[in-house]
Amino acid sequence: MNETVNNMPNLKDHSDAIKNSFSRRSSPTNINKQSGWTFWSLIFTLGVIIFFAFIGIQLVPVYSANENIKNAMERSLDNVNLAQVSRSTIEKNMNNQLYIDGSHRLLNYKTDLDLKRSNRLFTIKTNYQREVPLFFNLTLLVKFDNVIEKDLSEN
Repeated sequence: MNETVNNMPNLKDHSDAIKNSFSRRSSPTNINKQSGWTFWSLIFTLGVIIFFAFIGIQLVPVYSANENIKNAMERSLDNVNLAQVSRSTIEKNMNNQLYIDGSHRLLNYKTDLDLKRSNRLFTIKTNYQREVPLFFNLTLLVKFDNVIEKDLSEN
């Protein structure tokens, strides 16, 4: 009988091992060592990234069209006498270039286009805004102020 008692594991040692394993798990130093993404932090981060990517995708055509308008402003001043050019000629040249670029309906030439001629400078300005619908009643308002100045002595 003595031999069977000696072969049985000591229950006290076993309970101490269990207590030690629990105390290691709940120690503050072990919690600080844990790292990684939780499901909710991953979902939140992906949501923010997707939201800003969606906004960026919506704004690319707006800024591309603005580049077309800047190009049309510069092209409308090519091969014209800036000292004598009329507003209608500038509008026609801009509209022709914007038609080629596919952006001919973006500007209202009466309100968005401003031409000024001084003794030494010819200035052409466009001031307009675009609304970009995102979803529901949320829109982005993008304002553009483009200015091109040409020296009259160059002509």
